Amino acid sequence: MLESYDILTAPFNDDFMEYNYDEQRYVPLVDGITKESYVNLVNDWGTKENAQSYLDLVSRVVYEVALAMKDQKYRLKETYYLSHSREARELILRLFSDTVWYNRRDGGFMMAYNSGANLNQGKLIEFGIDKAISPIATQLIKNSILGTRYFTTDINTKIKFATLELLLAYLVTETYITQEEADVVTESELLSDLPYNESYDAFLMDSGEYLFTDLETLSKAVLMMKKYNSTSGTW
Repeated sequence: MLESYDILTAPFNDDFMEYNYDEQRYVPLVDGITKESYVNLVNDWGTKENAQSYLDLVSRVVYEVALAMKDQKYRLKETYYLSHSREARELILRLFSDTVWYNRRDGGFMMAYNSGANLNQGKLIEFGIDKAISPIATQLIKNSILGTRYFTTDINTKIKFATLELLLAYLVTETYITQEEADVVTESELLSDLPYNESYDAFLMDSGEYLFTDLETLSKAVLMMKKYNSTSGTW
């Protein structure tokens, strides 16, 4: 389960990375990666624009390598996790920084350029996708949730309520149940009297709090992935 402090309500931009909502991936920024890796990419690539184009390619490669380790059916869950976890965001920045260093020493996916291979014709895979990032970056992935074939992290949105009354009020407000159905539970004080609903779960914790879980967190996010609202900061 994603801890509450780890959750991002939405991807965010800063001096180090910005989020590409069309392709659902973070892209490192020239100024940020210079601070993070101490590499002068403008000097390496001639102009800041060229350097930024290179970093966009770094982003594509890192994401493809990381996502390739997951079973295809978990790809959407992992993409959502990568954009909504603070820990994952920090890991991605480390992978970007390491890959920049790796390529600068004539390793990684830049070997395709050095050997004259044409990436547009899919030649990247010819020398092995495992060589696209460094052994250090590979180990970073393997030591994290990114390195497992199956995705086991619970990404569902969860809300804790101090009392049954507050939980029921929320369920009514969000139209999960009617006020009449809430009154039945209020009288019996039994969550088992809630009508069956596949879209959410609610139970009483040992702490005495009530935990609500939105079981449609991912499906709702997928519907809005190409409709990010920059005003409200939501998908």
